[in-house]
Amino acid sequence: MNFIFDMDGTICFKGQPISKKILDHLLSMQQLGHFIGFASARPYRDMLPILDERFDNHLLIGANGAMAYYEGKPLYFNPIPAKLAIELINLLDEYQADYLVDDTLNYSIKGTKDHPLLKSISQSKLAQRVELSQIESYIKIVVLACSNFEELSKRVSELDVTIHYHSAEGILDITNKNVNKMTGLEQTNLQLEPFICMGNDMNDLPLFQKAQYSVLIGEYEPLLKIANDQILVDENVEYNIISKLQELC
Repeated sequence: MNFIFDMDGTICFKGQPISKKILDHLLSMQQLGHFIGFASARPYRDMLPILDERFDNHLLIGANGAMAYYEGKPLYFNPIPAKLAIELINLLDEYQADYLVDDTLNYSIKGTKDHPLLKSISQSKLAQRVELSQIESYIKIVVLACSNFEELSKRVSELDVTIHYHSAEGILDITNKNVNKMTGLEQTNLQLEPFICMGNDMNDLPLFQKAQYSVLIGEYEPLLKIANDQILVDENVEYNIISKLQELC
């Protein structure tokens, strides 16, 4: 069977790396013949540090489906068109927003240095912080804060882009139109359907809608309505995740 895992809030928590117990179990599943892949809001450079070197060649769908790597090589990038990206940046500046722009590897930050999300950036040292003018491909724009978040969200939604609101962090992810984890999975051309997935938030919804079996980690209501199973985030979450995987295998 093919297994696709979200990362933050699903198999890793509070910004910490995925536990060795879970990683070891995922490798044992692979040895049994199962395919193990990951799909995250994180870009590729920030997915690597919460795994370990044993997973460098696995399928890594990053930036909510706007990029993917397999066997250590890029499969595709799906950036926001440059003209539209500049329009977005001007809109964010109009609302005095703090934001992060992800290139294929490098990144640019406008505003706050204290947002928790920024602590996870480029821990692998693969990328550098650059000026906005040096961004070559606008893979993803993350709105961290602004003067009127609700009004800005409405303005952005009128543009030809995809928006994901991450409830746990209170941030807004913006990618190219029709980009999500499911379209990313299809764009890899790896023929990974049917599949089982685990996720916890809005950006996992497209995967849950297509999965043969889905497991919600936590209590996000829109996923709870369609998930086949649920695991609560408590002191037993890691044990319960591994137990569920053993059952599914």
